[in-house]
Amino acid sequence: MTTFADQALSVTTEIVHNECIAKDTMRLRVAVPEMARRVVPGQFFMFRNPTGNDPLIGRAFALYDSQPAHEMAGDTNVAGWIDVVYVVKGKLTRSLAPLKAGAPVALWGPLGNGFATTPVQHLVMVAGGIGQTPFMALAKEALGKQTFGSPARGGGYAERVSLCYGVRGAEYLAGVEQFKKAGVEVAIATEDGSIGPPQRVTQLLADLLDRQTAEGLQESAVRIVCCGPEPMMEAVAALARQRSVACQVSLETPMACGIGICFTCVAKVGTADDWDYKRTCVEGPVFDAADIQWH
Repeated sequence: MTTFADQALSVTTEIVHNECIAKDTMRLRVAVPEMARRVVPGQFFMFRNPTGNDPLIGRAFALYDSQPAHEMAGDTNVAGWIDVVYVVKGKLTRSLAPLKAGAPVALWGPLGNGFATTPVQHLVMVAGGIGQTPFMALAKEALGKQTFGSPARGGGYAERVSLCYGVRGAEYLAGVEQFKKAGVEVAIATEDGSIGPPQRVTQLLADLLDRQTAEGLQESAVRIVCCGPEPMMEAVAALARQRSVACQVSLETPMACGIGICFTCVAKVGTADDWDYKRTCVEGPVFDAADIQWH
């Protein structure tokens, strides 16, 4: 499912809560019932502060979690919220971080496409840094805990879901207990060795795939989804190609408009001899890793 600009919603709403969940990392919840009803895992929203014009453009935040509004026992349960997770490092995020419940925020979306729902035995999510943000909703959908989209996409398409999560140090880990509560098997890599030996998340992935092979699980029974710094995603894509494992990547290309007008978020997509620039905000952000030309 891809949502184009003419189908996206644009609203100014109030913050429900905005809390620190790890070092320099915030979780923001906003009440947007119609957006919550439409969004699917992998899509994103463009956010901006409506009280000023610096910065003028918005910033893209991936869907982290959501709860559509629904009715129970004849009473309206006014849920209808979405969560995004962001790192405080630029003008917009620094202006968002101190905002409290009730403060206004503007956003438009949902935008872009979503992750595949093809049935698979083992879905392996690989995240580096803030790259875990698209995966909470995906994990819930894949394990059949929640449905997303309107009309709703099918859920329960993975028998097992794992998260290989790499960060600089333990203080940057965000949402680990929530992933575990959702039924996700979590493995952590820290570059500074604050949890386990110092290692990269790609080593966790290689070890996991080795165990799968030793257990007799075929490569076709595994699918990888990946999000994080580009060098990490390139390394994961190479590992997936070597092991003949299907892999999707969610690109974090900087965006200005989010609706395909400005062409600032293009990525090289295709074969080495026949590629073209694709807009991450429209044709992505989720792509088949084998189609990305990293250089």
